[in-house]
Amino acid sequence: MDGSRFQQAAAELQPIAHEDCDPRVSLLFAAALEGQGDLPEAIAALQRAHAAWPTNDSIAASLAREYLNQKQVEKAVSALARFHVTAQTPEQEMRMAAVVYLAGNRLASAQSVAEAAWKQYPSAATLLLLANTLQLEGRYPDVNRLLGRERGQYGGSPEFLVTIAESEFDGSGFKAAQADLQKAISLDPKMYQAHYLLGNVLAKLNDADGAVSEYRKAIELAPDQPRTYFQLALVLRAKQDETGERQALAQALAADNRYAPAQCEMGRILLEGHHPADAVDHLNTAIEANPRSEEAYFLLARAYAQLGQKEKSNEMVKRLQAVKKENQPTRAGKSEAEEKPTDR
Repeated sequence: MDGSRFQQAAAELQPIAHEDCDPRVSLLFAAALEGQGDLPEAIAALQRAHAAWPTNDSIAASLAREYLNQKQVEKAVSALARFHVTAQTPEQEMRMAAVVYLAGNRLASAQSVAEAAWKQYPSAATLLLLANTLQLEGRYPDVNRLLGRERGQYGGSPEFLVTIAESEFDGSGFKAAQADLQKAISLDPKMYQAHYLLGNVLAKLNDADGAVSEYRKAIELAPDQPRTYFQLALVLRAKQDETGERQALAQALAADNRYAPAQCEMGRILLEGHHPADAVDHLNTAIEANPRSEEAYFLLARAYAQLGQKEKSNEMVKRLQAVKKENQPTRAGKSEAEEKPTDR
């Protein structure tokens, strides 16, 4: 089914696939449709196959992958409702299932699949998949132990070094994280994540100039990442470079106008500059993008108070209290619903 033969393969497979006689035929048919560029029909074929064989893991994983590519996360998770790992489950399907569960914030399910993948198919890829899952649960000591045991085998991988550096950073092991990130960069100088994280580490070590340098290198490598401009803005703020901070925030919002931390910080600047009406616009946008941002509600309450709108200010205080209560169970972990000012 390579090259120009996708269309011919799809035509030959279509009559058999529609008879629902064999899930393998349906998978091949969907692959042929996708290969010829007919993605809607490929998804439709997988949907029909999933309805016919709801317990077939290969079909479920393929359908979940297509949904995830379309950014339909809940549908992707639903497609895996009856996904069950066995000794025969291919590594690719396990990794896809774990990625889908992570996207849907189903961390327990993601961990279970990632652990099985690492056990059955030990490799750098499955090891880091498990480590990333544990990191999202806030279990950085477990990640450090897990990766520490495997450093001898995988320590020459930049991806391994960046992953363990993330957990060292979470555990305030900034010097260790710095060393691992510098080694990762020596192995792959064009690795965005390494430069970005090293900027965060240097900021924690009070090396503002070094942090600025690393963020600028990261921006050169990935100019579409709003978080890098945001972190740069925070360092420039610490250096009392208000003009530089505003420029960096503007660049963050140019990259993603709904990036909540940057909208929130811009609102704070405007509020402190006695422009509460302008601040309200930014803070409301921050809340729309991230309804669990405590800082945005706090600042919005202040903005409404400065505008003399007491009822709205009180309402924001009530919402802030409710959001604090909602956020409480996830503070130990890294819930994506609550972005921190030090977003990595």
